[in-house]
Amino acid sequence: MSVDATLLQDDIDARDDALDVARSFIVQAPAGSGKTELLIQRYLCLLAIVDNPEEVLAITFTRKAAQEMRNRVLAALRNARDGVVAETRHEQKTLSLAGSVLKRDAENQWQLILSPGRMRIETIDAFGAGIARSLPLSSGLGGAGTTVADADMGALYRRAAAATLDYLALEEANSRAVERVLEHLDNNSGLYIAHLARMLETREQWLAITGAGLQNTSDAERARQSLEANIADVIERHLVKVDGMLPAVVRTKLLPLVKSAAQNLIDDDKPEHLLSGFADADALPSPDAGDRLLWRALANLMLTGEGGWRKRVTKNDGFPPASKALKDALFSIIDTLRDVSGFRIALKQCRLLPEPRYQEGQWQMLLALFELLPLAVTELHHLFSENGITDHTEVALSAGRALGSSDAPGDIALMLDYQIAHLLIDEMQDTSIAQYDLLRKLTAGWSPDDGRTIFCVGDPMQSIYRFRDAEVGEFLQAKDRGIGAIPLETLTLRRNFRSGENLVHWFNSVFANVLPVHDDVAAGAISYAESVPIEEKAGIGKH
Repeated sequence: MSVDATLLQDDIDARDDALDVARSFIVQAPAGSGKTELLIQRYLCLLAIVDNPEEVLAITFTRKAAQEMRNRVLAALRNARDGVVAETRHEQKTLSLAGSVLKRDAENQWQLILSPGRMRIETIDAFGAGIARSLPLSSGLGGAGTTVADADMGALYRRAAAATLDYLALEEANSRAVERVLEHLDNNSGLYIAHLARMLETREQWLAITGAGLQNTSDAERARQSLEANIADVIERHLVKVDGMLPAVVRTKLLPLVKSAAQNLIDDDKPEHLLSGFADADALPSPDAGDRLLWRALANLMLTGEGGWRKRVTKNDGFPPASKALKDALFSIIDTLRDVSGFRIALKQCRLLPEPRYQEGQWQMLLALFELLPLAVTELHHLFSENGITDHTEVALSAGRALGSSDAPGDIALMLDYQIAHLLIDEMQDTSIAQYDLLRKLTAGWSPDDGRTIFCVGDPMQSIYRFRDAEVGEFLQAKDRGIGAIPLETLTLRRNFRSGENLVHWFNSVFANVLPVHDDVAAGAISYAESVPIEEKAGIGKH
C-alpha cells in the first residue's frame, strides 16, 4: 500500500472514530482538513443522544468561529428538514446526522430551528465571563465591563507597574521589595516598568506560586523546591530526548574515546576542562540534571562554537598531535551522528541548560519579586475597576476562582457539572494556560466511565495566538495526560480538501524538514503531520 493510501485509510478511520460519542478525543486537524465539518458532525451526534441541547457545550476561540458553527448547524438542520440532496459523501453524512437530531428534537419538543439559542456554542471568553459574573464576589471580576484584547492592554500594564514605585515612599516591608528589584536593574525605572508590565501580561503563569505573597519561611521553601523541581524537570526532559537519539554504535565507541581525551587533558594539567569529568567514568552520562555538565562537555567536543559539526580538534580538546587514531575515531562518530535527524540541534541546546539550583543571590531576588508582583496585580485590579475594563487573562482566572478547586468545587461548578455532559473545544492549540485550567476545573467531577465526554480539535502547527498567551505545549500535554481525569485518545486528520496533489506533497517534503522531528512539550515544539490530497484534486498542480 502506498504512503498516500495508508494516510487516506488512517484519515477515514479517524473520522469514523471521532463520531463515537462514548469516547473522548483530541484531534489534530491540519489546515484544509475539514475540521469544522467534523466538529459539527460530532456536535450533531451528541445532540441526538442527550435529553436537553444545553447538555452539549461547544467552545470556540473567536466570535466569528462560534457564529459560523451555529449557522452551519442550523443550515444542516434546515436542509435535513427540507429534504435537500447532498452533493458529497461528507455532506450526506452531516445531513443524516441532522436528521437524527430532528427526530430527537420532535420527541423532546426542543424546536431548535425556531429556538437556536438553546444550542450552547460560544467563545471561551464569553463562557468564562458568564461563569465569573454569576459569582462576582468569589470570582473577583466584580462589575468589570468590556474585555479588552491583551495586545491592547500594554499601557494599562505599564501604569500598574509604575504605580508600584509609590511604595518607595512608604515605611513598610513592601518598599524594600520594590527597592531591591529597582537596584537590581541599576535604578533604571524604565526597565523596571517594562519588565513588570510584561510579568503582569503573563501573570497566569506565576500567580499560583506567588498568590498574595509568600507569608513565611515555610512558604518560601516550598516555592523554592517547586521551582527548582521544575527546572530539573526541563533539563531532564531534554537530556532524555538527546540520550534517546544516540545510536547504539555510537554509545559503544564514545565512552572509551572521551575517557582517553579526558586523561590527556589531565596529563596536560587541565583538570578544570569539562571533558576531564569523564576520566573516571564507567558509563556515558545519564539523562539526569546532575549530569548536565557532562552533556555540555560532549556538545563542546563535537560541535564548534557556532554549533556546527567539528572538523578539527587540538590538544586543548584532549587530542594531542600524536593521537591520530583518536581523532579518526571522533570524526567517525561525528559522521554517524550527521545522519541522525535533529541530533545536532538537540546536542547544541545542551549548552543552554541552566543550573538546577538557584544561587543564593538569585533566590533573594526572587523573594523580592514574590513580594512585588502581588502589589502590581493589586494596582492592575484598581485600574480595571476605575476604567470598567478587564483582559482575557483576568476573565479566565476569575472564572477559575468561581469554579473553585477539584477538592472544593464552588456552587457554580456543581451546577455546571450537572448541566454539561459533553464538551467540544475548537482551536485547542490557541488556548491559554488559564483557559486550560478553566477546562480542567469545569470537568473536575467527571470520570472516564460516567458517559460524559471531551472532544478537542486543533492544529498545533498553526498556533498563532502567542500574544494572547496561547500555550501550544498544553495541547501536547492534553494529548499525553488528558484533561483532568478524562484521558483523550489521539486522532490525526490526513485529507487536505483545500490544496492540489502537487502542493500537498510539497508541504510534506518541505515542512517535515522545517519542523522538529519530535514534539517537545517544554519548548512548545511541534512535529509535522503529513497530509494526503483528496481524489478530486489528484494531479492538480503537476506539470
